[in-house]
Amino acid sequence: MDDLVGRWFTIDGDCGIVRYVGPVSGTHGTWLGIEWAPPKHGKHNGTKSKRSYFSCSFSPTSGAFIRPVSRIIWGQSLLSAAHSRYSTDLSSIDFPQTIDGSRGQVSVPRLDIIAKFQTLEQLEILGLDTQCVFGTLKEDDLGVFARVHTLLLANNFFTKWTCVEEVVCQMPKVRVLDMSANPLYSPLLFGNKEVELHEIRVDNSPHISWSDVCCIAHTTRAHTLSHGWSARSDISSPLLLAHVRVLKLAYNNIRDIRPLGTLTCLEHLDVRGNAQLCDLHIECDTFHALTTLDLSETGVTDWPCVDTLNNIKKLHTLRIIHTPLLSGMAELAARAQLVARLPRVLKLDGSVVSADERTDMERSYLASCARSVTETNELVEKMARVFPRIHELVHTHGVPHVPHPVRTALDSRLAHTTLQVVNKDEVLSNTERPLIRTMLVRQLRPVAMRIARTKSFGLYISNPPHTNSWTLLDNEARSLS
Repeated sequence: MDDLVGRWFTIDGDCGIVRYVGPVSGTHGTWLGIEWAPPKHGKHNGTKSKRSYFSCSFSPTSGAFIRPVSRIIWGQSLLSAAHSRYSTDLSSIDFPQTIDGSRGQVSVPRLDIIAKFQTLEQLEILGLDTQCVFGTLKEDDLGVFARVHTLLLANNFFTKWTCVEEVVCQMPKVRVLDMSANPLYSPLLFGNKEVELHEIRVDNSPHISWSDVCCIAHTTRAHTLSHGWSARSDISSPLLLAHVRVLKLAYNNIRDIRPLGTLTCLEHLDVRGNAQLCDLHIECDTFHALTTLDLSETGVTDWPCVDTLNNIKKLHTLRIIHTPLLSGMAELAARAQLVARLPRVLKLDGSVVSADERTDMERSYLASCARSVTETNELVEKMARVFPRIHELVHTHGVPHVPHPVRTALDSRLAHTTLQVVNKDEVLSNTERPLIRTMLVRQLRPVAMRIARTKSFGLYISNPPHTNSWTLLDNEARSLS
């Protein structure tokens, strides 16, 4: 079991590395002296009864002793993980010689051709997620993955960023790297190796500080950075991200995106799922290059925040579905508001805004604004005080027509009143409702009895409502008028 020293393992969802194998004073049998990658699980620094068995590198209290139980899943090297995932014994597979195609029978490629494309040297995308991988390649194996350009190593046993840098240097064509959900803890140490990537993903990595995330993007020269699902709240001082074009910060705890407005190269920003992001208030002269913004599933609640998106001069693609702002609106009404308020947006929630649709949506927006104004005198000016872009849209589409409400025969018989139920000087209910003027008081008493839960109560009426003039309805044969 001496070969276990230095090997990574996982047990019950937690991972660690073996530092010692052997007996422990005062006990029987063999023990594994381990260092937990989550330091909070440890108890000591490899010392038991004043005797030092090993030393810890993560934290002075990340050491522990465990028995070599069967629940332990041992880590493996990168090469062995690739062999176990991609290599297949073709001799046991019964391949047909021909298959029936639309134009007759088609011969199946020879087994040696299939075997050629299953060799590791032919791989361009190497996916080793959740394979308990740790360590780097040996010198004899450096040419095995010479064609790999996408390396997926999420949820493995990498704890040091210098080890990640060495792996990337051993695969010179790698341009996309996924290191999500690895036990990486800040502060990270960065080596002197030159690494150049197009995209780096460190999702589900809450133990990496924001400054280290910025350093990762800076040292790898990555144009695309993904750091979602990491409970990130502070994104201040992103100076090292000046070269980043695509930034994905989905499902964090971000409250304010304005610190990112200084990034002059940022073209795509994804902050979907940040439920605490409520106030945008985008300032002028920020987000100079931003063209695409995803605000879906955020906490945006008011229209003035949406209006500040007009300060982003190049913004043409926006996602803002599933937000509190739009939750109570009809889909077409919400789209009309967004299209009319944001004239530069050409693609909204995944759908292209055509010229005809923009015309229809802007006219619908004008009509809804006109209906919300109670008085029609100086209609345009009153609308402009409340809603944005009114003068511009009126100049393009004209003043919206406001139809006068048509009073029906029933409307003329209704009186808008407030009914008050009182029992022993205690107001039990105030209800505003339109009632027929010729209705008798006795017709209201059953409803009032259910509210008061007794037969002795007082029933008062105020007409018109919202006044302090109350009339006692003490005669059951009396009409309301």
